[in-house]
Amino acid sequence: MALGKRVLLVNPPLVGGIAFTRQGRCQEREEVLGTTKPPYSLALMAALLRDRPDCSVRLADLTATHGSVQELMARLDAENFRPTLIVFPSTTPTLDADVAQMAKLKTKYNAPLVSFGPHVSTTPLEAMERAPIVDAMIVGEPEDGLLAIAALESIDGLADVPTATFRRDGRIVPHRAHGQFSGFLTAPYPAWDLLDLKHYRLPLVDQPYVIVEASRGCPYSCDFCVAPIHQGHKFREKSAKALVDEIEQGHKKFGLKFFYLWGDTVTLNVKSFSAICDELIARKLPIQWLGNARADNLVDPDFVKRLRQAGCWMLALGIETESEETRKDMMKRLEGQKIRAAIQNMRAAGIRSFGFFIFGYPGETPASLERTVDYAVELDPDFANFYPAVPYPGTELHAKAKREGLLASEDWTRMEYSYYLLRGNGLDEDVVMGAINRAKRRFYLRPSYLARHAGDIARLALTKWPVAWHVASRVLFGAPITDAAAPAAKADQRAA
Repeated sequence: MALGKRVLLVNPPLVGGIAFTRQGRCQEREEVLGTTKPPYSLALMAALLRDRPDCSVRLADLTATHGSVQELMARLDAENFRPTLIVFPSTTPTLDADVAQMAKLKTKYNAPLVSFGPHVSTTPLEAMERAPIVDAMIVGEPEDGLLAIAALESIDGLADVPTATFRRDGRIVPHRAHGQFSGFLTAPYPAWDLLDLKHYRLPLVDQPYVIVEASRGCPYSCDFCVAPIHQGHKFREKSAKALVDEIEQGHKKFGLKFFYLWGDTVTLNVKSFSAICDELIARKLPIQWLGNARADNLVDPDFVKRLRQAGCWMLALGIETESEETRKDMMKRLEGQKIRAAIQNMRAAGIRSFGFFIFGYPGETPASLERTVDYAVELDPDFANFYPAVPYPGTELHAKAKREGLLASEDWTRMEYSYYLLRGNGLDEDVVMGAINRAKRRFYLRPSYLARHAGDIARLALTKWPVAWHVASRVLFGAPITDAAAPAAKADQRAA
């Protein structure tokens, strides 16, 4: 019997009561953007697997439902579904807790446990060492690797899966290839029908949404980002027809009006994305979409207006810092004048702008952080978020921090946007996180901002009150960060 006879795909539960996104390169808390993203990778894998004969699939998102592994096992037992393969995504900060929870499933069902995610793509050997209960991890894009594993008669055949790092006779066998999904351009419609989409709602509009993957790969080399490590540098994008077909199907089948066009820089190829806009406009679909973009793709006012005509609601821009020299050090080659032009064009076209800023990059000082705050206020995007520089293992930033003796900690459970793990030039966790809270106060408590966005603030409070209160209490009153590290989960893992 093949391992893929009965496959359980599961997004692990909350970590210490906190919801994390585990989708692609994204590995952040819900509070960062007010939502955990729909598990597109799992939904796509489910669709690929159930296209195969003699393969039964179950998909559970325990984060979205705030469910437990015990509840999942009770449901599976009630359905008489005993998995022959268990697959889960994980991230750098949640790996320990996720593995401890997934170990309960493996213990009960005695099925191989397979994981994927950015921690695998960046540091597969170390990730496997930290997770002794896991049988294999898929490096890079996971789809082809999963299909190959599902076709095996037993885990003894893992050597035939080149993108798998796995265990054999007590040792870890490294992968031989980096996964790149061969069927990306012709992928089936994700199995969203296996999930309750009411759990995935956009803040401000309080509407359900799903991810539509527009592109993979990033040709840029920002040294803090795991995206090009996870998916490679080769930029691949779906055709206008395929992309809009998927949007139209989501609208007709589920009544969805909002979509997240997924890709690190969806507007990178202006010519091909203009074709997508033309297709959306021609079909007159009553939908809106958001996505990630680079400012230097948005300097043409006519192109930005076309995006709005095609339903663009919001675009997120990685601005990072006031200093062009620091952006160059980050390998983020982006000119200040193009950032200003992009935000002006978006505002003129009626597209909301969301600027991201990084604090505490090596070489920065307390004074440079304040200049970035001034810069964010001056640019005045519709929304802004301020993050500490996170030295994810496997990135050049992590290597640089180690070379220069800047790493204050290599605790994976703290490698997320709630902590600062570097030191130097007068910067440490207290200084940087304090500067971030001051930045949020200065940006969001301006009288002019409050007047212009009074409606948005009210909608956020109504639609995401727990998240809004958590962020506000931290910014306004200095409430401590809730520690997501789960000591009990770690104890469970050690016991397993």
